[in-house]
Amino acid sequence: MHRATTYAALAAELESWGALSHADLLAAINQPATERVVQASGQDLLLEISVSWATEKRKAFKVLARAYGPSHMRMEQLQEALIVPIGA
Repeated sequence: MHRATTYAALAAELESWGALSHADLLAAINQPATERVVQASGQDLLLEISVSWATEKRKAFKVLARAYGPSHMRMEQLQEALIVPIGA
């Protein structure tokens, strides 16, 4: 897995989820992760996205993105998160 390309794919996915309405994010909370396969640097990456509350007081959403892909005889995972405040 090429890390720079994978992080770019994660950032693009987080950006698209960050642009969703609060209602859409609320509907995704604690649901099974959304998965999709994307091409990056000629390799298939599995992107897994989940949404949860970022705080106990439920004042922000946490969008967690994970990418899984091959890397020198093993599977590698990279992870990034985006916090979306409610009322933003």
